[in-house]
Amino acid sequence: MMRRRLYMVAGLLVLMAVMGVSRAVTAAEKGFFKGIDRFYGDTSGEHLFMEGANLEYSQGETYLRFKAAEIRELSDGSREIIFRQEVFLTHEDLKVTGDQFRYNTAEESGIFSGDVVLVREESRDDQGEVLKEEIRLVCGNLYLETKAKAFTATEEPRIEHADFTGSGETISYRDDEEKLTISGGFHLKMEEDELFGEEVSFDLKQKTFEARRGTKPLEVWIEIEEKTETPQEDAGPDGP
Repeated sequence: MMRRRLYMVAGLLVLMAVMGVSRAVTAAEKGFFKGIDRFYGDTSGEHLFMEGANLEYSQGETYLRFKAAEIRELSDGSREIIFRQEVFLTHEDLKVTGDQFRYNTAEESGIFSGDVVLVREESRDDQGEVLKEEIRLVCGNLYLETKAKAFTATEEPRIEHADFTGSGETISYRDDEEKLTISGGFHLKMEEDELFGEEVSFDLKQKTFEARRGTKPLEVWIEIEEKTETPQEDAGPDGP
């Protein structure tokens, strides 16, 4: 009976945590867990754990699948959820996978770590015209703002776009402006041409980019095709 009561108390506390009952998180959208096989923690609700083969979490347009989670109460009264093991997140046209996602429910943002892969899917209008090209990013660490669909990638980030591929120390993006920046020393490849420098910025909506010299000048490698001559046929002794 006591064990059942503890589980009920803990269950109520976790619902309070993800539904924004505390003053610090009243502005956040409500969250919901399901698929829990084991749920435990302290009776104060400050530190809770869950496990399950098919755990799910939803908050607004954000949806996650995972196999274990830890919930912590922070000093400001908000909650942090640490999703672990085969974490998969979707938010509208955004999909992210990683080993772990440390997520603040009030700020609706967090950090993915491990083998992180982010895909911003291609979108089209009613006439079938492409509005946004697909973006595919891999890295070791990703700070993600889910509602804004903005991110900052570090730890050997590499990005693929329909028009280019690029790498650098940091890659950042904001979806509302469709602005992408590769900084900290970048390597950009567009078809057969390559560009090296300290920072390059893209306006993906306008399909433009700009790079300026930093402490060192930019370097551009351009593929130059060799002109091939078509051999003329021998006309013979009698001419053509």
